[in-house]
Amino acid sequence: MKILAWALIPFYLVVTIFWMANSPILFSSWGIFIWIISIVLGFVAYTQIKEPIIIKKLILYSSSFMVFLVIVTILIYLAVSSMP
Repeated sequence: MKILAWALIPFYLVVTIFWMANSPILFSSWGIFIWIISIVLGFVAYTQIKEPIIIKKLILYSSSFMVFLVIVTILIYLAVSSMP
């Protein structure tokens, strides 16, 4: 699980960069699917890591930030789609 957690950290960084750049890759149906799956994998990795090490906190904070980005994305989509 530590390997998964260490692999998710750079992936989350790439997702954050794609999100800031408003990349069509991230906002395609496959991009959103992979984004949501990575968030679930992050929380699974957090619960499976038993030792209190820095990676456990890092994966929790990173996964929580990804959830925040999903919520902000939904709010932005709702605000833009409701405009005339």
